[in-house]
Amino acid sequence: MKYKKSIAKIIILVIVLVAIIIAISYAAFKFAEVGTKENVITLGTLELTLTEGNTINLEDTYPLTDKEGLSLEGYDFTLENTGTADVNYAIYLDNVEITSPDVKLDDMYLKYNLNKNSVAGTTNYLTTLGANGSRVLDQGTLTSGEINSYILKVWPTVDIDGDIGGQVWKGKLRITGNQVS
Repeated sequence: MKYKKSIAKIIILVIVLVAIIIAISYAAFKFAEVGTKENVITLGTLELTLTEGNTINLEDTYPLTDKEGLSLEGYDFTLENTGTADVNYAIYLDNVEITSPDVKLDDMYLKYNLNKNSVAGTTNYLTTLGANGSRVLDQGTLTSGEINSYILKVWPTVDIDGDIGGQVWKGKLRITGNQVS
């Protein structure tokens, strides 16, 4: 009889011990907390640095000839490969959403010019770059330590058929890159 009581106590003790282990394991794996820190993911030695100047912002402007548009100060920025691997890159020009009460100036009334490394670019309509979200200003490969300097000029063209008074256009740069295989 004592033997059966000892086995029963051992079985109960094992069941309680297993239940405690399961409860602790569940609690450990179930714990989650919303992070408040910025996460940074570094992949190998790929690193592009975009240094921007003044903002791309057309407010209180009027139609300009190409000669006048090319004489504007422009938007200066540089793209530098500060990593140790070569990088394929693309620089996009995206629209910034215009909020009420402002009215967005249509892209078809805008011209642009992009100078790269002091080489004058061609002047063209912004719509020739494609649709918003897929407008590639420049693309290529940057070797380690290489820097490209740019000046972007955007202006409303004199070819506007109508009044653009009070209309606004804003843009931002976006870069993508991947390590050369």
